[in-house]
Amino acid sequence: MALVVRVYIVRHGETDDNRRGIIQGHLDTPLNAAGVRQARLAADALADVPFDAAYTSDLSRARKTAEIIMEAHPGVALETSDTLRERFMGDWQGQNMHARGDPPANLEPLAHFSTRAAQWWNATILRLAQRKAAELASAGDASAFAPAHVLVVAHGGLIGTLVTTLTGSRKVRAAQGVVVGRCFNASISVVDVEEDGRGVLVSYADTTHLDVDLVPENADLLA
Repeated sequence: MALVVRVYIVRHGETDDNRRGIIQGHLDTPLNAAGVRQARLAADALADVPFDAAYTSDLSRARKTAEIIMEAHPGVALETSDTLRERFMGDWQGQNMHARGDPPANLEPLAHFSTRAAQWWNATILRLAQRKAAELASAGDASAFAPAHVLVVAHGGLIGTLVTTLTGSRKVRAAQGVVVGRCFNASISVVDVEEDGRGVLVSYADTTHLDVDLVPENADLLA
């Protein structure tokens, strides 16, 4: 199967709430100085990628990370989507993860969160893959075909949930040696999508481009 779309999935840079262990969810928290530095390092790592499209959560920590990355790609429009937001954490939002108590009634159900992430992938990435597959099929010279390169900037919980949902449904398989674990700030994951819509997780939460201390835990995952 031929590669038709390569997706680069980046978690937003660090915020003060990340560092303090505060549950953020849909809170609109900005990057701190370390987070801006992380975003610039991610931008350097992705500077030579020929992006065709870029998507980001509308929350400022993700949007600013995406804007920094896209400074090197001025001809590509950045689309924001509230569907790419972190899990809504209800009354836990703004609380320290070690003092959160029982799950609140208004916590977004995990099944809804998983469905939200998967529906975005199907509506955006798989539709693009279908268009690119049709382009490949109609190409007179297959050697002239170029896969689409897509940037997605979102949140640790969203990224982890999306990837585990895709691999669990076998729409995406992990390449040999690739393990889905912690998703650190400004880490980069890569998924290659083939012409039949199935994908390969080429890498997950890579941080080799970063030279700053990373927050070891994601408070939004401790539900």
